[in-house]
Amino acid sequence: MDVKLVVFDLDGTLVGAPKPFAELKEELKSRLFEMGIPEETLGDLTPMYENLLRISRETGRDFGELYSILVELEVERIGDSFLFEGVLDVLDFLRERGIEMAIMTRSSREATLKALEMHGIRGYFRIISTRDDVPPEGLKPNAGQLRWIIESFGAEPTKVLVVGDHGYDILPARELGALSVMITGHTAGRMSFSVDSTPDFEVQDMKGLLLLLENILDAYVVVPAYNEEKTLGGVLDDLLRYFRREEIVVVNDGSGDMTREIARSKGVHVLTHLVNRGLGGALGTGIAYALRQNARLILTFDADGQHLVSDALRVMKPVAEGRADFAVGSRLKGDTSQMPFVKRFGNFVLDAITAVFARKYVSDSQSGLRCLSRECASKIIITCDRYAVSSEIIIEAAKNRCRIVEVPIRAVYTEYSMKKGTNILEGVKIALNLLFDKLR
Repeated sequence: MDVKLVVFDLDGTLVGAPKPFAELKEELKSRLFEMGIPEETLGDLTPMYENLLRISRETGRDFGELYSILVELEVERIGDSFLFEGVLDVLDFLRERGIEMAIMTRSSREATLKALEMHGIRGYFRIISTRDDVPPEGLKPNAGQLRWIIESFGAEPTKVLVVGDHGYDILPARELGALSVMITGHTAGRMSFSVDSTPDFEVQDMKGLLLLLENILDAYVVVPAYNEEKTLGGVLDDLLRYFRREEIVVVNDGSGDMTREIARSKGVHVLTHLVNRGLGGALGTGIAYALRQNARLILTFDADGQHLVSDALRVMKPVAEGRADFAVGSRLKGDTSQMPFVKRFGNFVLDAITAVFARKYVSDSQSGLRCLSRECASKIIITCDRYAVSSEIIIEAAKNRCRIVEVPIRAVYTEYSMKKGTNILEGVKIALNLLFDKLR
């Protein structure tokens, strides 16, 4: 994937401290109460900074006086902080890959710089954005703080990865279209409240983050294409929002139109069959090439425009996180409102046939949107040249004990894409091919 910038949260992500924020909040409340601010005005101080602004407005007390207490408590707390295990491994890996890094935190600048300097990691970050550097209305979870960081680097949001331990880190990333990772296992340093948010990826700790980064930064997309001049350009433009040109492999399967020229004009890697070998042949060629390029993840993505790139990221998720070896995007588990009945019925029959040979039921065995780990892909032997390959890949993955999961996706059906893929005749051929292969 084409990640240019990684933006880290600080507390709960890179560093933790023995004193939880709930305790710091109670100390702040006690100090304010001693200053004569009534308890009903204090409330529960969630979140602390915004409530200090409110209290200042309501009581007429000088905000700087109130705020200095919070900063003092933060700096004192950070004196006992520690780096989470694996942080340096992650930062060194990103530096070696030439990826820029920044800090986006709700902590004060004084506490932030103290943490970065005492742990020797300040030099990794070109931009350090703290609570003191943005207006209150721009502070995360609002998008202003992240927007300023992204614009300062001149990066496109889709090429930015935000790493944090709280919904406040995920929400601005989601709003701006950046990718996000939630670290779920760091409890020291986590904020005292939670918000609902859906990250693109989830990991337990820094070790999991390093694995995720290694996987997504060496992910390849294989796009089999036969006479797809009408849709290929748009499909590649969508993929290029997230993937590097050299990571996208178009297998021009003996096309007689402008498929090859369109692919080349986008700067992606193009492999050409002199004659049409079918879907199986194209996937076999593309997957073999990706393996030779040391791909850690391999996505397959149809060229007819029926897949969404957002769904591709979701299909990548369990494999990139190390929870699965093979993920299939299931149209039958997603929104089927656009899926014609004949295709639903045909898929059901082929799913049943595939399940007999694979000894595992997959609800959409004919889906062209898949993600394979390197280990799983290297074990799969493709012998079927045509549409039977979709069933064959699942059978091979199951036979080789790859961990298979399904991810709900939505297929975009157009008059053009309806003419593609399997039909009843192809279904009969697939069933016969699988039967003959099994009997050999």
